[in-house]
Amino acid sequence: ALTNSRLIALYFSASWCGPCRGFTPMLIEFHNVLKEEVASSHGLEIVFVSSDRSDAEFQQYYKKMPFKAMPFSQRELAQRAKSLFGVRGIPSLVIIDSLSGRIVVSPDESRREVHQACQYGEKAIERLFHSWLDKVPEESKSMLDILALSCAEADETAKTGGGNTKAETYLKRSIETEAMVSSPLSKDDIAARVKELFPQLVAQGLAPNEAAAEAIKQATLQQSDSKLDSGHMGGESKFITHYDPSVKTDVSVATTADNIYRMNSDDKDKVVAVLSTAQKYVANVQKDPTNPRFRNFRLSNKVFDKITSNAGSMELLKSLNFSVFHSDIDFVASIPLSVDLELLGKVLGKVLATHQHR
Repeated sequence: ALTNSRLIALYFSASWCGPCRGFTPMLIEFHNVLKEEVASSHGLEIVFVSSDRSDAEFQQYYKKMPFKAMPFSQRELAQRAKSLFGVRGIPSLVIIDSLSGRIVVSPDESRREVHQACQYGEKAIERLFHSWLDKVPEESKSMLDILALSCAEADETAKTGGGNTKAETYLKRSIETEAMVSSPLSKDDIAARVKELFPQLVAQGLAPNEAAAEAIKQATLQQSDSKLDSGHMGGESKFITHYDPSVKTDVSVATTADNIYRMNSDDKDKVVAVLSTAQKYVANVQKDPTNPRFRNFRLSNKVFDKITSNAGSMELLKSLNFSVFHSDIDFVASIPLSVDLELLGKVLGKVLATHQHR
């Protein structure tokens, strides 16, 4: 029931509690605005945790709520949740990051914020929800960025009918594999699968970061686990004369990033967008370095366009040792197998930090 939720709100309440009866209608209003106007999916899911004295009281109170609820019979689990999240009284609302399980907003703070947002209307409710999203742990944001990048690539591939181009038949699935593999998962399916796998992997002893990375890898296996036929590759050809290996011609990443800054009217945000997008692509490849789908990117892709739409970005790709070649219908950037991904990630991180604080 909570698979597609970005944030989870545990609402500790009871029908016999006067302040609870006053706060519940506000929380219902808050919930309905989010579901109808802001985050109908992948948003906030509220779960009612009852402190009622009987199942009959619980049922009578809960029937007014549009939320999910912890079954009244699970009293021991409810008490453990109170202890785990530091709930000292009711009503209490605990906002949790669904990926890491960490508290995003404390009970006292969230209740006060919901009360104020409901007084100021729908826009205030929307602003509050996004402020909560901004408070999730950085590792969760990073994992979701990588997942979003993978989903965007999968969507683009599905829309264009498969691999990057006809010329790249060496990346095409064999007829035998096509018959065995079902239709590609949608981005919602992949996200749901990641949410399903994550708690299982944590329960097996993996750290949250490792569990998230492994969940993303497993969730994308349906797209990536296939046999590759041999074929022809369309690419660039160069004739080089008088090559002197002692002459250094490489341009540093820092230099090309500075060039982008100057060529785009000293717009720091554009440079940061270019570098952060490139960093996310490299991080995605690091999670599954042998998967060719993650190493090849069409330049017309909407996500990759965040890089190529800025002046000077092609020189940056060359400084990162990306290979750029043409095919029958598009230009393609590729991270070669020879590239040191760990080193590349560190270089990008260092240059990105420099421009973020520029």
